Amino acid sequence: MSQIIPYGDPELEMLYSSGRFLLPHLPVDRDPLTIKLTDNVALQYYRMERIYSGGIEVKEGDPQYVKSPTDVGTGKAKDEKAPLSEIIQVLNDRFGTDFSEEDRLFFQQIKEKACKNDQVIRTAMANPLDKFVLGIRKLVEDLMIERMAENDKIVTRYMADQEFQGAAFPILAREIFETVRSADERDLRG
Repeated sequence: MSQIIPYGDPELEMLYSSGRFLLPHLPVDRDPLTIKLTDNVALQYYRMERIYSGGIEVKEGDPQYVKSPTDVGTGKAKDEKAPLSEIIQVLNDRFGTDFSEEDRLFFQQIKEKACKNDQVIRTAMANPLDKFVLGIRKLVEDLMIERMAENDKIVTRYMADQEFQGAAFPILAREIFETVRSADERDLRG
């Protein structure tokens, strides 16, 4: 088909070809919800190709930032941003709790304390968000325990209910990450 009609997306064509050759190697009597690819699939060949050779020219002057594509056709989903004020609403809706807007200060306190922590700053500056989340989980739990006396209701639910923790933690981690990163960018510009 590709020899008759040109595909608009060569990556999609490659994905289809890979999937077509992978399909016969998958077990036939499988549960459609879980597929385990253990020794059936292994990387046999790897090709490296040099696409550029030479120096990178650095010019003096004001920094110019690279803008990522945002128009239609880029294929990247837009990230939804949920500020800390929405954590309370998400937790109340999802878990039937009755936390008030004042309880938002608890998460704000954790965020502010974490954003001033040197380890958190170094972790945020050295890693993408997915690795950052893994690196600060223990620290966020320690900060929660510190605030337990003042905010016992939230901390008890956070520590006891993994699903509740799973809803609150990613939003909190992203907020800390973005605050640290934006503060660093402001410092570089200022």
